[in-house]
Amino acid sequence: MSQKAFLRSFDAAAIGSFIAAGMADAAQYTAPGVGAVPVSCGVLVDRGTQVWGDDAMPVALGEISIAFQRSQVNPERGGTVVVDGDTYRLTDKLKDDASLVRWLVVPHG
Repeated sequence: MSQKAFLRSFDAAAIGSFIAAGMADAAQYTAPGVGAVPVSCGVLVDRGTQVWGDDAMPVALGEISIAFQRSQVNPERGGTVVVDGDTYRLTDKLKDDASLVRWLVVPHG
């Protein structure tokens, strides 16, 4: 078994277990463009805060990123994902290890 195959198998099992435990979510991804059909997928949502600066007034920015399983969808910039009643638009690809692909997202609609 290759490393890529192992990662895909491991991530599928882990995310399935995480969904059952409430640590990941079932979602609907829709590619950009007219007439695109939503695809069911499992995702990991990270709602975090990044802080820049080490002085008395650092700049803080809340950001949300979502990890998708490449075996389920091939997300693209401008696509949307509905997860737990919230809709997000994909803006920037942050990471892609051939198993999970993580995108920075912004609230949409």
